Amino acid sequence: MTNDALPEAAEAYLRDLDVELSDAPPDTAREIVEDVRAHIADALDSGRTMDQALAGLGSPQAVAGQARDELSLPDGALDHAAHASRSLRVVAVALGVLTAVCVSFLLRSTALAPDLAEAGPDGQSIMQRYGPGLAMLTLLPALIAAVPFALPARARGVAGVVGAVVLTALTFVWGEIGLYYFPLVLLLWAATIVPSAVRRGIGRVAVRSWHVAAAVFVALPGLLAASSAVTGKVGLNWVGVALFVVGPLVLGALCACGIRAGYAVTTLAGALVMIVAMVEPGFLFAALWLLGGLYLMIGASGFVSVRPETRDRVERRPPAASRRTTSSSGG
Repeated sequence: MTNDALPEAAEAYLRDLDVELSDAPPDTAREIVEDVRAHIADALDSGRTMDQALAGLGSPQAVAGQARDELSLPDGALDHAAHASRSLRVVAVALGVLTAVCVSFLLRSTALAPDLAEAGPDGQSIMQRYGPGLAMLTLLPALIAAVPFALPARARGVAGVVGAVVLTALTFVWGEIGLYYFPLVLLLWAATIVPSAVRRGIGRVAVRSWHVAAAVFVALPGLLAASSAVTGKVGLNWVGVALFVVGPLVLGALCACGIRAGYAVTTLAGALVMIVAMVEPGFLFAALWLLGGLYLMIGASGFVSVRPETRDRVERRPPAASRRTTSSSGG
């Protein structure tokens, strides 16, 4: 069997390997992929099945890691994981500060425990009723999110998990106030889980499943708005259709395809929804706040987990078999 006639399973494996080596010099990555291609062809020629040939190699992540060790290449997975962790924690700290402003200045004091609410008239914010002392406590979750930045690299992972667990518990203890910190809890867990998944390297099926799940959540508000408009429960003009129906559906499609720009716009849309909810609080304030927070978490997690150079490289370079076939026909 020639290298140019490998089965589709082998070609998919080689494409995944090419993606894993996207941070390596192009010539080096191409040489590694071609060596693996030749190894698979030799294994098939010797009578081994495709499953046996691929099992003997290990996962594309393992092959790429071994190649980095042997050739002293930089570990792009570790760098990418560290960047993802820093980025998500920066967003989490910013969200923690925004939530503290929301809770201190917008949330009515009746959301506090009944014994505290008896101290003054209804309709006042926590800042107005209790002053800056108690209001400053609303910054505690933001400080919890920022703790890993002040610790050595080896302790940041553990500190991140502890912070996420503590803040998760606080959201239940604080009652309605804790509800407004729920988006921050999601971001803290994302800042713990996403970098770990990037560092270990997850399979193609898991990545695709994540994109599909993210797309469903992002597109769901658009589907609900479209259903309400069709049944006459909600009247939407063309601006409303563009914002509340077309927008989420388009973003969902982009996320399903794993397009980084789609996740970036989703992040911005989530932040904008939360800010609008703060500027014009109304009956749906809590719902919009949680929806914006969910968009923010999904968008930020997807944005930092997709490597920009990976997609560019895959789109720019055809599979190795196609390159070899083109070269042969051209010669």
